[in-house]
Amino acid sequence: MNLKFGYRAAAEEHPADVLLRNSLVAESKGFDFLVTSDHFHPWFNTDAHSSFAFSWLASLGQATSKLTFGTGVTPPILRYHPALVAQAFGTLSYMYPGRVFLSVGTGEAMNEVPLGFPWPSFSERLERLKEAIEIIRALWTRDFVTYSGKYFTVKDANLYDKPKVVPPIFVAGVGAHSIRLAGDLGDGYMCVPLPPSTYPEVLAQLRSACTESGKDFEKFPKMVEVFVGYDADYDRALAHIRRWKTVLIPNVLSSDTYDPRKLEEESKTVDDSELTNYQATICTSVDEIVKAAERYINYGFDMIQIHSCSPSEEGFLTDFGSKGLPYLIQTYKNA
Repeated sequence: MNLKFGYRAAAEEHPADVLLRNSLVAESKGFDFLVTSDHFHPWFNTDAHSSFAFSWLASLGQATSKLTFGTGVTPPILRYHPALVAQAFGTLSYMYPGRVFLSVGTGEAMNEVPLGFPWPSFSERLERLKEAIEIIRALWTRDFVTYSGKYFTVKDANLYDKPKVVPPIFVAGVGAHSIRLAGDLGDGYMCVPLPPSTYPEVLAQLRSACTESGKDFEKFPKMVEVFVGYDADYDRALAHIRRWKTVLIPNVLSSDTYDPRKLEEESKTVDDSELTNYQATICTSVDEIVKAAERYINYGFDMIQIHSCSPSEEGFLTDFGSKGLPYLIQTYKNA
């Protein structure tokens, strides 16, 4: 297994300058890749941030030299026309060839409704995503593209500065339709924390989709978010990570709720146990972070994206970067 370890630069949690500073530390500690959020509104309101991912990634590319980087995830379905996503990531890959990837998904209402778009059904969003992937790939590799779909149209559209290296496209999602789309049209798959019992079925579905598309499942990149809150004081770590209860609101991805203030209010019904059962791991030692990562390695994922929501992000990066990450690299990459 060709394991890679990544750091999530959570734009909901830090302003752009702090996010960049943390990312430079992550590179210095030996992380292989970086994923950043791509939202208009963040998942919560209190002490929240929401920088623009595309411009921030350009700064990251200039400030770093080794990290590969991309979004987690970009929804090219409403506020972004797929051709503009193709242009943005084509430019990034022209400037930083071989270091850029794009991750796409069906999105959340908080990204689209504030800009005046109605919130479509999942089936429509999935159809839009499929068309978007086709348009993006075409613009990266062909000249003067014409495309007429159910939702998107381009007419003799041409990117004059195409990517020097075509970025891989990761498709995110946990349902059967999204997983199949990842195997059919994606270059990789991105998964979020789920109940552990579901991972065998998720990966079995991905294997089937890869096989049907003629792709080698074993070599197909499988990224997962490992969500941790780190502090020597368990209660302090738990209190800090409670802001993420919003992602556990029942049917939140289908809901048209777009206001982070309302998301916070609705999340008050989510019990702490729901957050810590599988979504997040509260860690009071570096060893516990290592064990959390190892669980996902054992499930079969080969791109381990560490998302820390910790009272001190500097403390997490220093401690895990100095002890835990070197152990994982030595044990799983250099063995």
